[in-house]
Amino acid sequence: MTESNKTSASKPRWNLYRIVLVAIPTLIPFAYFYANGKQNWTLTDLAIVAGLFVGYWTVVLLVATRVLRHRQSLQSVTLASPLIELPLNTELRAKLSAFAATKKQKLAVAAFELLDQEIPRFEQEDERDRARRDNEHLRQQAGQGAFLVAVTTEILKRLLLLSGAHEEDRQIWRSQISETAVRIVSDALDHREPLTEQTS
Repeated sequence: MTESNKTSASKPRWNLYRIVLVAIPTLIPFAYFYANGKQNWTLTDLAIVAGLFVGYWTVVLLVATRVLRHRQSLQSVTLASPLIELPLNTELRAKLSAFAATKKQKLAVAAFELLDQEIPRFEQEDERDRARRDNEHLRQQAGQGAFLVAVTTEILKRLLLLSGAHEEDRQIWRSQISETAVRIVSDALDHREPLTEQTS
């Protein structure tokens, strides 16, 4: 990524910081007095504005703490194994959940093992074991959307080749890798459905 691209990418982030840290706190007293139509300050008004400030900064600090914790939990895994996103629809998530339940595994571990079995690879077992351990400890955000899966470097390279992605545009190749990985997981689950139904 060039310096100009880095600068343009950081501009929206700095604009958001300015709005959250400067613009909104500055507007709080003006918005309060404009809404009440008052022109004179009283102790009650000052107490209310102070309460609004405290409430606002409490929410900001809580959100910032959660974001930092989430990033820190991901960084430990990122240092060990590459991460990909698997955006699953409701049906595919239910299939993967059922498959993971029969094997008594977390979703990320089950998804990794499906990819590991379906994608031809030539790699050392220690890298595979490390990726599996990373998936065991990988914290996921609540929700039904995309979730993260730690993979080996070899699997990531194969996904790049299979998806026809080019490394120049990271945003595009990440989505292409995710689509390819989801397709592989979906096909693998379809092949294993009869076995899953027999064991259930």
